[in-house]
Amino acid sequence: MESTPTYENVLEVLTSSVMYLLLHDMEKLLNILYRIDVNEPKVKAAFAQNNPKLIAPTIAQLILDRELQKAESRRKYK
Repeated sequence: MESTPTYENVLEVLTSSVMYLLLHDMEKLLNILYRIDVNEPKVKAAFAQNNPKLIAPTIAQLILDRELQKAESRRKYK
């Protein structure tokens, strides 16, 4: 039986993916953030940290929070 991923597991994997994109494909990362509709001022604040090791977990957290917000909205208005 497979275990359900925890919030922390998802955040860890997402942080790793964001780090990869930060270092190798910034354009793709920015496109993803736009499509997911992550709050732009918060994204700009994250990038202001100027250190990928700080930026990646912050961006991952913003992505996860936005996706959870959208899921809650769908559940509420279904």
